[in-house]
Amino acid sequence: PSDDAAGLAVSSRLSSQMRRIDAVLSNLTGTMSYVQTQESYLKTIGDALSRMNELAILAQDGTKNADDRALYQKELDQLTEFALESKTKKFNEIALFGDASTNKLTITIDEDGSEMDIDGIDLADDGTSNLDVVINATAVDIGTATKAKAAATKFEAAYNKIQEYRSSQGAVEARINYITNQISEIKHNLSAANSRITDVDMATETTEYAKKQILVQSGTQMLREANSLPRTTLELLR
Repeated sequence: PSDDAAGLAVSSRLSSQMRRIDAVLSNLTGTMSYVQTQESYLKTIGDALSRMNELAILAQDGTKNADDRALYQKELDQLTEFALESKTKKFNEIALFGDASTNKLTITIDEDGSEMDIDGIDLADDGTSNLDVVINATAVDIGTATKAKAAATKFEAAYNKIQEYRSSQGAVEARINYITNQISEIKHNLSAANSRITDVDMATETTEYAKKQILVQSGTQMLREANSLPRTTLELLR
């Protein structure tokens, strides 16, 4: 500290700030994993809804009999169960889906404690009831062409809502990436600033070392010459 008291204080603050940034980066990594996991479930649910819509359209065919539609209904029921199970999935014991007002995720995005909210995704009620019919119902009936047509309309609307959710999650992922890049760059600059205060200047110190080494070697040579002078004088006297 006595070498540079002010520099030590600045360096300590910079080091503390970098440690806080490391913690934020760790949080952002976890959040990105959460969002990506959430998006992957949305993708598979969307794929299931697309197939359900396809089955409903197939069931509208007037050439299909009741047995044909019953086969479509079996697959549809399985896909409905799959969608129903997906809404209960968790990431590190944190619900991926739930009531939008209570399932909001809040994360810290910088070393000063600024926060970012990620809205929850409610698969049980999207405001249109279409997604609610698919995700919350135990079965959707496509036993007749008329019922199948009504179901196809709901499946299409529910599919579009899932894609809307996926788009929102993509925007969140993009923002997290930008935040991560930004604070990583800040950390790099802080590290460089701290290095200029605390680290040795290699060019200056190497030059100083070479200078002192030359002086030592010159002094040693002068002593050697001085020690040899009396012997030289005695040789002349002989």
